[in-house]
Amino acid sequence: ITDPESVVSNGGDFKLGFFSPANSTDRYVGIWYAQISVPTVIWVANRNKPLKNSSGILTISEDGDLVVLDGQKKVLWSSNLSSSVVNSSAQLLDSGNLILQGNTTGTIIWESFQNPSDTFLEKMKISTDVRTGKKVQLTSWKSPSDPSIGNFSAGIDVRNLPEFFVWNDGSPYWRSSPWNSQVF
Repeated sequence: ITDPESVVSNGGDFKLGFFSPANSTDRYVGIWYAQISVPTVIWVANRNKPLKNSSGILTISEDGDLVVLDGQKKVLWSSNLSSSVVNSSAQLLDSGNLILQGNTTGTIIWESFQNPSDTFLEKMKISTDVRTGKKVQLTSWKSPSDPSIGNFSAGIDVRNLPEFFVWNDGSPYWRSSPWNSQVF
């Protein structure tokens, strides 16, 4: 899709496209609620590399990555697949999850729910993989007009017993009680 185009999920709940935050002319690729009059962005691709004009493109590269390109075809953001995938396709689901899947298998090879911004949605999972160290956590916007990564993040810390943490610049700001196999 090219700026200012957008796509809507099958049920009409979410929209994927280009947007500018309030009081900003920078352009981003994001997902927002399609049926709410006040634009409420729930995910941003190129958070730290905004487009400076309306020349952006969201496409699938030759090696199967989902990419945001500027007018000179420079990659500003990528789904960063670890290996090439032939004939991948992308779909915005009614859950608000943007998925990239291999056309030959239909297997999901990347999804926005595993790379969230600042919004937690139903069916999303916040997690920490003890073996790989990969964390799925929420990160705040810098400000209402700047979706780049802000000071606050939230996720699971598993050093002793799993606990839910909110960090401010990487330092613990708040934490839950330990997970007891049912609740924190």
